[in-house]
Amino acid sequence: MTVRVKHMIAFIALALTVGGVEAQTFPVVVTQQTRTDSEALARLQTPGTPFFSDDAESEDGFDRYLEVRGREDGRARVTGDPSLAHRGVGAYEFTAPEIGGNSSGSGASFYFGPDGYDVVYFRRYLRFAPDYDQGNLNHTGGGLAGVAGSNPWAGMGQAGIRPTGADRFTASLEPWKDWGRYEAPGYFYIYTYWMDMTQDRDGNYWGNFFQPPPQQRLVPERGRWYCLEHMIRANDPDQANGEMAAWIDGELHIHATGFRWRTTRQVRLKRADMGIYIHAATRDNRVWYDDIVLSTGYIGPIESQGSDIGTDAAGRSWGQVKAPNTGETE
Repeated sequence: MTVRVKHMIAFIALALTVGGVEAQTFPVVVTQQTRTDSEALARLQTPGTPFFSDDAESEDGFDRYLEVRGREDGRARVTGDPSLAHRGVGAYEFTAPEIGGNSSGSGASFYFGPDGYDVVYFRRYLRFAPDYDQGNLNHTGGGLAGVAGSNPWAGMGQAGIRPTGADRFTASLEPWKDWGRYEAPGYFYIYTYWMDMTQDRDGNYWGNFFQPPPQQRLVPERGRWYCLEHMIRANDPDQANGEMAAWIDGELHIHATGFRWRTTRQVRLKRADMGIYIHAATRDNRVWYDDIVLSTGYIGPIESQGSDIGTDAAGRSWGQVKAPNTGETE
């Protein structure tokens, strides 16, 4: 046996066992298999119970969110122009103004409450301005966060840091230009932080990409509404049986299985986010969101249902949704 082969065997053995614990399998993208398996697709697209909806018709809608970034200076507002709304006369307009090449953005976060959910589907309609162009990097499209504890702001500000499995996980459906290889705003993929993510060459843990193969990538047309839906199913803490999926205009775009999102049931899905964030804002950029729904099961486009199934039966505001002591730290 050659030295090279011996070294390879030793490397594989080291990779399979880290600190005496058997390494977990990295999640697998199974989109095509699910598309062609009617039972698997039906399971993934089983309706659930909506627990929040917002048609973005009024400024009062912002009162239901944990925080609205930019409301005080007009970066976050409701447009009353029907031509800019998906339905009705209103839509949430978020702007990232030019700031001399510094980071810029605005947005809103909704907190589900300290109990959270193990499975959440997040549907929203998104429209990029006709001249939208982030340059290189942006986080625009919306996402979900799983966190531990009862602090509504838990896990924020953790870019570049790998989750432990006992603290948080996040995933956002957003576009990426791949350093100018794609036209603005780029193709949709899922930017993901979780405990088994891979490390970047710079030593940080930036979000890992889950994306379609090149021939199936979708670059959204600017100035047009798209129905985005994103799902996360948390794993059993002792198994790698979590999953994630995304749909665009009702078509399954990405489905990945085999996630270890967490090591404890204290980490549950508790927050959703939408907005616009530009890493280096050299010009103004703007997007609109409308017809937002959160549910425990598949929602789908409004047009395929005849009416919107997402309802908040109690008409709850943020103050009514939050439980006592949500301001406590973990």
